[in-house]
Order: sequence, then C-alpha cells, then structure tokens
Amino acid sequence: MSLNTWLMTMAVLGAAGAAFGDETPARKESPPARKASPPGSVAIAFVGDIMLDNGPGHAIASGRDPFAACAELLLDADFTVGNLECVLGKGGKQVLKEYTFRAASDSPKYVKRYFSAVSVANNHAMDFGPDGLVECLRILAAEGIPQVGGGADLAAARRPLVLEQHGIKVAIVAANGFQAAKSAATATTPGVAPLDEAALLADIAAAGKVADFVVPFVHWGPELVAQPRAADRTLARKMIAAGAAAVIGGHPHVTQTVDVHRGAPIVYSLGNFAFDYYPVDPPEWIGWVARLTFAKGQPVEFETHAVVLDAAGLPRPAHEDD
Repeated sequence: MSLNTWLMTMAVLGAAGAAFGDETPARKESPPARKASPPGSVAIAFVGDIMLDNGPGHAIASGRDPFAACAELLLDADFTVGNLECVLGKGGKQVLKEYTFRAASDSPKYVKRYFSAVSVANNHAMDFGPDGLVECLRILAAEGIPQVGGGADLAAARRPLVLEQHGIKVAIVAANGFQAAKSAATATTPGVAPLDEAALLADIAAAGKVADFVVPFVHWGPELVAQPRAADRTLARKMIAAGAAAVIGGHPHVTQTVDVHRGAPIVYSLGNFAFDYYPVDPPEWIGWVARLTFAKGQPVEFETHAVVLDAAGLPRPAHEDD
C-alpha cells in the first residue's frame, strides 16, 4: 500500500468513526486553563445542583465529559464551587426514600477538572447512609477536592472552607435546611451541617474573624418554586448583618430572584447545573453560574451567566442558543 493510499484510508476511517460518535485520543481537547484574577482581587464562581446519576451518569459512563460545554464558564474564575447533590463511591447502604443519587464511577475526575471545591450540605449527601457519606468525603480528599458542609461529626460539618488568592481570604460556610434532621451530623456521628439559624449566624461571625469575606452557601426553600419564602429573605438579611458579604442558595431546582442588601448580593437559588430529574423534567432546565469578585475595601462585584440543561441533564451556556 502506498503512503497516499494509506493516508486516504485513515481519513475515511476517521470520518466513519466521527459519524458514529467515536472519539479518538487525537480529537479530544483538554479544557482551557483556569483564568486568574489580577492582583488585589479574587473571583469565585458558584453553580447549583450537580447530580451525576441518571442522564449525567450515563454520559460519564459512556466516556463523555458532562461539563465540557461549560468549560470556559467554569474556569473563568480563580475558584469554582458547586453543590454536589449525589454520593461518590460505592459504599454505604441505600436509604429508603423517594430519590437516591449515586454518581457514576468516573465522576471524581470530572469534578476535579472543573471544581475547586464542593458543598455536600444537602438532602442527598446521606442517600447511602453515614458510611456512604464517609466514603464520599474520603474520595473527595483523595482527589484533592476540598468540601464544606459535611464531616465525621457536627464540628467538622460546620467548619468553614477558606479559599485564598492574592492575600485575600474568602470563607464559605454551608448548611442544609431541607429535611435537615434526616442528614444532620451530631457530636459523634457523620452527617452534614443543618441549617439552624443561631448556629449559622454564629458560624458566619466566627468565619469573619479568620477571613476577609464570608459567603454562606445554603440549601433551602421548597422545590420548583420561583420566588423565595419570606422567611428566607429575612434570614438572608440576618446573615448579612452577621457579616456575610454575599449569600448563595440552592435546592429549589429552579432559579429564584436576586436581591442586594447593604451592597451584598443574595442569590436565593442557582437552580440546577447538571441534573436529570426524571419524574418532573421540563424540556429544559435553566440554571445560573454566579460569579463574585472580591477586593479588600470594595463592595462585592456580582454577575450571573445562564446555562441550559439538555434532555440528559447536561449544561451548556445559554448564549449558544441566541
């Protein structure tokens, strides 16, 4: 076979592989590099619920990167933080409840690729009991993915996560307010931090003593409701009075309104980021990526970017649909 014939044969085979969705290593692209803020500031992007079972899990099992379409959006900040609403690993015993989510086995590598840290303070962290949560925390630690909101006991679950860049420290405090008692850590048992008002306000004040800015990341509110409850609006303002520079929320699966109080942005719900919720799936989910920029002596800068989730629960930037 001549060189020209060989080259033509390889081209035909490559085209045939592409037609059937077969990606060769040569066609795979690495995600873009993470964007760094200029000295004197630090940017953190927050996303909503990340559930890597069902549609996203099937995509991962087939070798697809579930976050690839949003790579630039996720990496356009010094840090990216999301709510991990599923259990990593195979440990634990499935809890008898309406919905339980266990991530596909290759999920940790994709989480690590795009996320600087995750919150586990949600109502699915204990889907496979205390043992499942402990293994999930172990996997996150082994992958070098910091977490907030969960731990071997209540003290660990309430411990803030401090992210630092350019000498600026931002502390994240996480708590779960949905069916909180079912997943709450105790003084001696694993679980997540429950959203107890007095404890949360105390944790915000304490975190403010070790960081320049504090951001509560809370799991609260009824599902599929587009407006926050009056009680959540009141609590958000109390958090700001306690020292929060911004408040970020999730759990309703839909985005909610945004308020600004004393210069501090309040995002009551980011909605979903990667999620396939079979019984109630609309044709598309809409979620937000909230990007906060912090600089000492300056008010927090805030912007949101919308994402659209396809039928499999995988996100893409909304502007691609324009």
